[in-house]
Amino acid sequence: MTKILYLLLCAVLLNCASSSAGIATSNIPIVNKKYKVIGPVEAKDSWLTFDIAVFAIAFTNPPINQMTEDLIRSKEADALINIRYWQDRSVFLFITRNRLGMNAEAIKFTDDVIPEINVKKPR
Repeated sequence: MTKILYLLLCAVLLNCASSSAGIATSNIPIVNKKYKVIGPVEAKDSWLTFDIAVFAIAFTNPPINQMTEDLIRSKEADALINIRYWQDRSVFLFITRNRLGMNAEAIKFTDDVIPEINVKKPR
């Protein structure tokens, strides 16, 4: 019985972790626009939350929008394509450390516009 209590105490005091990941084609619609790929970009950030049961208090907002803007500015790009992101959490008693990472390709639009497909032209 004491071994079980010891294991539970260690599990609570040490660490719990979870993670997720995803992908998106681009951060803005680019259907009818020509572009050239400038290069890959990558960013990581973390923030803390205070969690008690189902109540959580964040010390800062998740940095998703700021990270996207920083990635675009870093290469002087117009948009991002092939966006891959991951997020994980580590729990230490009542403090949760959240981390977010993003990889993408920065693109620059060219002046040419791709003609729309299947559009009826007036006669």
